[in-house]
Amino acid sequence: MLEVDKRIIELLKKGVTLQKLKSKSQLCQSDLVKKIHGLENKGYLINKIFNEYGVKFIISDVPVVALQDKVTIPNEAKFTFLVISDTHLGNIYENIEMLNKVYKYAEDQNIRYVFHLGDMIEGPALENQSPARIKRLDIHDQVDFVTRNYPKSDNVTTLYILGNHDYRSMSRGIDISKIISNRRLDMHFLGYKNSSVKIGNRTVLLHHPFTIVHDQKYDDEIKELYLRPEFDLVLRGHTHHNGIYTNEMDSIVLNVPACYSSPSRVYTGAYEITFKNDELLLQSLILSDELYPFTSIKYPLKPKQLVKTPGSSESRVDKFNSKYKRK
Repeated sequence: MLEVDKRIIELLKKGVTLQKLKSKSQLCQSDLVKKIHGLENKGYLINKIFNEYGVKFIISDVPVVALQDKVTIPNEAKFTFLVISDTHLGNIYENIEMLNKVYKYAEDQNIRYVFHLGDMIEGPALENQSPARIKRLDIHDQVDFVTRNYPKSDNVTTLYILGNHDYRSMSRGIDISKIISNRRLDMHFLGYKNSSVKIGNRTVLLHHPFTIVHDQKYDDEIKELYLRPEFDLVLRGHTHHNGIYTNEMDSIVLNVPACYSSPSRVYTGAYEITFKNDELLLQSLILSDELYPFTSIKYPLKPKQLVKTPGSSESRVDKFNSKYKRK
């Protein structure tokens, strides 16, 4: 890590203004913003705190990068789970009925796991956001609603990461993951922003970007975060879009739509995902009056082999620059 990066991190741990960062780092504002974004892409959570003196930036003590698999699920021949995202509970358009339908579908189909990709709550309003969009302004009220009303089943386990809306609560001194974990033993927290799940011999990345950019930038973020672009499947929240593509790392990427009733959402749904032998089945589920299957897509899954670039060594940087190709 560069000395200037180390200096910026030490300053951010204390909570400093942008002006002080500029004077101490001797960087111009545009270069400093790039440095901050670079640290965020490496997994550090950097939060803005607004007070009567202006804006301060402060960094979390612990990076959010999950460099090891958080959960391993044995898979001999077939494993099915549901995935949802962006429920924004606490928003005026929250729809707990949609969530109940997802979990009822899971029980009816004997599906034991639901993955949640973040932005579980709406969180506090930003400085440029109208509070009128928030149904419950107090963060404790939002989390209390989650722990009391989020669907619960003896037969279904929820694995979840938390997104940027959830992380805003840190500015109020509240880590909602700790509250949920203490009150709901059926809901297992895997991390902020990213985590990975091992299903048999397949690796799935759960990903919730913290910035609004586009798919290519999000894929670059995955490479910078992990230095290990071997994920068979990337499940991405945050975009509120519905889409499937294969990125340059040869990973199948699924953008999972939002699961609440905002009028700006053109598609609201969930996905049923099945790993079966060397095949991946993605089944979109439409959330309307009833939950019903819509379209399905099958992908072949083959082992990946690391191909080193000419003259590369075994360093982490060279592994990052290497390409994974399918046999």
